[in-house]
Amino acid sequence: MHFIEKYPGYRTNPGGLRLVRTCYLIGLVLLFTGLNSALKGQSFYQYQRAGQLNIYGGVGITKYFGELSNEKQLGDINPYITVGMNLPWYSKWSVRPEFTYYRISAADGNLPENDSRHNRNLSFESDNLELSGLLVYGLHRRDTRRRTSTIRLYLLAGLGITYSNPTAEKDGKKYQLQPLETEGRAYSKFQLVVPLGFGIGVQMTKRWQVGIEMSYRLTFTDHLDDVSTLYRDPASFSNPIAAALADRRPEIGLDKAPAGTPRGNANTNDGYLLFGVKVFHQLPGKGPLRRRF
Repeated sequence: MHFIEKYPGYRTNPGGLRLVRTCYLIGLVLLFTGLNSALKGQSFYQYQRAGQLNIYGGVGITKYFGELSNEKQLGDINPYITVGMNLPWYSKWSVRPEFTYYRISAADGNLPENDSRHNRNLSFESDNLELSGLLVYGLHRRDTRRRTSTIRLYLLAGLGITYSNPTAEKDGKKYQLQPLETEGRAYSKFQLVVPLGFGIGVQMTKRWQVGIEMSYRLTFTDHLDDVSTLYRDPASFSNPIAAALADRRPEIGLDKAPAGTPRGNANTNDGYLLFGVKVFHQLPGKGPLRRRF
């Protein structure tokens, strides 16, 4: 559950809501503290002149985990694309500011019929953005001979913020779910995430490197899919579209769920996994060439 919901006055106290938003801004400042340390007083231009600046891009697949996911199968697989920079910090350490677009989706109808969630008949799709700062540690011994085609393992962790906007389709039209408050709870589209993962890097040439990475995003929200707590009383809705999207059981011939019965599981947060390939290019400079895996 997102921490904004734990603040008792978040609906009636605008000042409290501003405080929460301020916390987000502080989180963004902390996100790039490591990046400032990595720069060591140098500009990007100085990094480039020293031959120590890597830029990269990557593509891959995203797997969502939440109330609508099937952990035993791949389920809905969606694409992601990312760009970033890799900056040296200390010895085997480096820092990466990274920007990612990713999609997640799932539907109860794709679950096995013996799954208790199948008849819930909920679904969602979301095109999301993530801005993160990653700290990378290489597990290899330092290679002073600078040979090519060297395989290297590395770990990564960091802090980021993601923008999520779950939608659902009804009668051929998409609706944003967050403003509808399908469970009678407000939540933010902006959430903090903690990336954790590992990768395998291969030095192809002096300036080109390829990495295969897998990383999981821990989140502090249970609303990436707009499903978390209990069914809302249908009489409490003023918007008929919100009422219809809150309980979609009647669409498959079932009775509406009684108010207050479980719609999701608020004891667990949602998350997502990224698996893909990144291609790194070391910009030319006057300094020595250094590998960053």
